[in-house]
Amino acid sequence: MYHQKSEKGQALILVAFAAIGLFAFAALAIDGSRAYSDKRHAQNAADTGVLAAALAYTRNNSLGVDGIMDAAQDRATSNGYDNGALSDVTVSATDVPSGGCPGNVAGKDITVKIVSYVDTTFTRVIGRDQIETAVTATSRACGFYQAPLFNGNAIVGLKPDDGGSCAIDTGNSNSKSWITSGGGVFSNGCLEHPNGTLTIPNDKCITTVGTADVSGGGTHGCVQQNQTATAYAYPADIAAMMPPNPCTGAITSGRYAGGGKVPSSGQTTFTNDIFCISDFTTLDAHIVLSNATLYVTDESFSARFNGGGNTGFFGTGSTSGVYQGYYLIIKMLPTKAAADDCDQYFDFRGNGNLQMVGTILAPSTCVDYRGNSTGTSTHSQMIFYRFTGDGNSAIDITYQAAENHQDPVDPTISLLK
Repeated sequence: MYHQKSEKGQALILVAFAAIGLFAFAALAIDGSRAYSDKRHAQNAADTGVLAAALAYTRNNSLGVDGIMDAAQDRATSNGYDNGALSDVTVSATDVPSGGCPGNVAGKDITVKIVSYVDTTFTRVIGRDQIETAVTATSRACGFYQAPLFNGNAIVGLKPDDGGSCAIDTGNSNSKSWITSGGGVFSNGCLEHPNGTLTIPNDKCITTVGTADVSGGGTHGCVQQNQTATAYAYPADIAAMMPPNPCTGAITSGRYAGGGKVPSSGQTTFTNDIFCISDFTTLDAHIVLSNATLYVTDESFSARFNGGGNTGFFGTGSTSGVYQGYYLIIKMLPTKAAADDCDQYFDFRGNGNLQMVGTILAPSTCVDYRGNSTGTSTHSQMIFYRFTGDGNSAIDITYQAAENHQDPVDPTISLLK
């Protein structure tokens, strides 16, 4: 008997294969997109977790690893990754390697890893009940620190290099002797040291924006000339660095509204306060500070400290508060009629002397050491518009950043990866 062949039923096989393909595409489209969306959300959770932990650390540098881990976990939990059945959250914190933070302060590198398990819908057909995703994020938290002004240089001249006189000029005498310990010399323009001795520590430097003529005697740890990248725009950059003027507003009970105190007539000893000086020439005497700062508002003066070794500045600047580390601040002139103008000027002649601790910040003032003036036993950072000298002047500055003013630098937080 003859049987005719039939192709009935083959369509069912094709439909079955097509259905498998459709399910695969559906699984890819739906479950895959869910997994991708969850991974993106988990990455955001990890990023915010490490940043939250970094912020907690910078607010409290003594925060231990457990505290850091709790801060990261709390933020991850608030984003839905609670270390439960559908997620594993791992937090670690290690010390930042030496030199990794500004100012070489302590810091933490914090890492959060989130492994998430996404329940599937269509891929269950092929035996996949969950899709696993993993993300990591690392942040770096560096603590608060204080930075010395002008990179910790002991002598600073701010006059720009304009082709005129140099910001620092030690004069032509062979008898002068300038020595700095603990800090170098910075000129925002040129520097002239043709004769005498200028001694700088081996680990410090003479840094100038313009030409440095250091042909005279002494030792110089290094000389960096024409460092234009280190230049300060005068006066804008310097004005932004000035501390607040405490000698503003009405005077009530001997004190300005800005907080500064009005000194008594003829006062030469200043203790435990910020004193407003409206006439700098009245300081042409034996001035002694004890935990105090002098703020000079006088915009035009010419004062000389002469004779007997008893005229000059002695004692210590403020030890706390906004003016911590400042011995003397002279108000910055808003403009200068000419680059070489010295409307604010004082010098040390004869036996004029400096024996003090604290920063002198006088960005539009010229100072001059002449005759037998000395600056021995001076633990100061001296910042002037022009810093000059000649004759038998002897300056011996032992600069220590902790004894002078330092600007606070806020903690830093960065997302490394």
